[in-house]
Amino acid sequence: MSSIVKHSIASGLVLIMCVVFYMQSLNYPVSAARLPQILIFIIAGLSLMMLIEAFKKRNEASAKSEGEAENGKLHIKRVSIFIAMIALYILLMDIIGYFIVTPLFVFASLMYMKATNVLTAIILAVGFTAFIYGLFSLFLHVPVPKGIFF
Repeated sequence: MSSIVKHSIASGLVLIMCVVFYMQSLNYPVSAARLPQILIFIIAGLSLMMLIEAFKKRNEASAKSEGEAENGKLHIKRVSIFIAMIALYILLMDIIGYFIVTPLFVFASLMYMKATNVLTAIILAVGFTAFIYGLFSLFLHVPVPKGIFF
């Protein structure tokens, strides 16, 4: 499957989800619907930009080596393991608590994807969790799953 087809499918699915979520947000009070609608428009815009970028890259004639083509293959095992990690994260969030499971999930995800080194992963995991705590718990007073420890 070509890159343009993959990007078109992904962009189309995201746009469909944006339409569904936007229609759902119309049932909310105006003040409560504002933030989800803003986020929906941002996501839809990014999806369209991804599609446009894919068409631009298609028009650029560039030869790929075999090594580059192999790196582009979908690794079913890695994707399946990451989906299992997400499912485990969701299951454990209510049991153990958001502020314990989230930094562990972020750290494990970054390490599994080999996105960064250990120190940076720890800083990102703790920093992201602290940001979410400050935003939702302290500023917005939105309850988050506390789990059995709190």
